[in-house]
Amino acid sequence: MKKEMVIMIVACLLFSLYSKAQFSRGTIMLGTTIGSTGYSDANSNYSYDVGTLKSTGTNAFTFSAGPQIGIFLSPHLVFGATPSISLSTSHVNTTTTNTNSSVTGSTTSTTTTTFSIGPYLRYYLLGIPGNNWFYLQANGAVGSGTGTSSGNSYTTTALSNTSGKISRIFTWNTGASLGLTHLFYRRIGMDVALGYNYSHAQNYNVNNTFTTNKTSGTITASTNNYTLNTGTNGVTFAVGFHWFLKG
Repeated sequence: MKKEMVIMIVACLLFSLYSKAQFSRGTIMLGTTIGSTGYSDANSNYSYDVGTLKSTGTNAFTFSAGPQIGIFLSPHLVFGATPSISLSTSHVNTTTTNTNSSVTGSTTSTTTTTFSIGPYLRYYLLGIPGNNWFYLQANGAVGSGTGTSSGNSYTTTALSNTSGKISRIFTWNTGASLGLTHLFYRRIGMDVALGYNYSHAQNYNVNNTFTTNKTSGTITASTNNYTLNTGTNGVTFAVGFHWFLKG
């Protein structure tokens, strides 16, 4: 048992020394995230005392990509910044069963494009055989952008179609991940990471709705403007490449 413990300790020390030999203070880490994707969904069911039933389903997909630049403050700790572009789409479906058994519903789709920038901290753990290094990373960002929305709804008497524009977007996010860097060569590595991310977005929406009466065929127009705040929790998966350059 003691022999096995000694072997493990020696192995850890060797890996640590090997890691320090690869990364040194002042090394520049330059690269890009090929893609960071996230998916989240939520379902809610309402049962009102008056007998009305309502169900809501929401799903969202995000994709972001951008360069990364950082510098090793120590053989294991990297501080850097990540400017990025993000594409987000969400779909909300709502169905309501009224007390008279009539059914109404709506579907809304939203797409936004956001440019953001923010810092990150990465800590490389002990290296493992095969030129691989596990790391922990924390990151955050703020950004702005534009978007569009569309939707339709129905009742027993009318059909409606809505189109809109999204402006004044302000978004921020923060997250953490566990990843693995594999060095193909001494100075070129590939990252694979799995993590958690929370994001919050505020924006101003301008919507134009056209409603058609099922009986008369009459079409009426209306405008509905509002400010929206949205918080999203989700799991992320990212892949990227980096070059490690001596400072």
